[in-house]
Amino acid sequence: MTAVTDVKGVGETLGKSLAANGFKTAEAIAKATPADLVKVPRIGEARAAVLIAAAKEAIAAKPATAKRAAAKTAAPKRAAAKPAAAKRTTAKPAARRAPARKPATRRTAARKTVAAAAAEKRAEEAARKAAEEKAAAELAEAKARKKAKAKAKAQKAAKKLQEMEAVFTKAKDKVKAKAKKDKKSKKDDKKKSDKKDDKKKADKKKDKKKDKKKAKK
Repeated sequence: MTAVTDVKGVGETLGKSLAANGFKTAEAIAKATPADLVKVPRIGEARAAVLIAAAKEAIAAKPATAKRAAAKTAAPKRAAAKPAAAKRTTAKPAARRAPARKPATRRTAARKTVAAAAAEKRAEEAARKAAEEKAAAELAEAKARKKAKAKAKAQKAAKKLQEMEAVFTKAKDKVKAKAKKDKKSKKDDKKKSDKKDDKKKADKKKDKKKDKKKAKK
């Protein structure tokens, strides 16, 4: 496991915040998404992507560090073995001569080491860039999903509102039609009542005329 503080850009304070939120190792950060890391205080979307790439770089660099440490541990053993070889050489100086040095070979080896280091650096840079691009793509995908979800929710709400408005309009039209019908019915009743009153008045006039005629006779 790689410590979270081995990740480039993570200090003691940020390391504590990451650990408190469940990111206790560089491997945990490397597996996380930007959406997960933004929940940690002081980490934004851009920094989240950089931290994920740095964590992957730290994990990739660990085997090389382990090899160098092993080489340093093996160096004293080789150095300790040299005195014995020296003794054997002093015992028979004429029989065993030190091999002639080959500067050209060393320069070639040095050039190979530099080239290997440059290749390793390029590989690390490419891995970091790929990790950043992947993190950015994941972030964009998460945003797109969130946007699509919000859009679907808005469409559903709009459809529901439209249905409610249709029901309300229908009820309103129904009330209007009923009111119109009631108004017409009242108007018809009034006409009938007026006709009856007019008939009664005409009958009264006729009766008065008949009474007058009878009185004259």
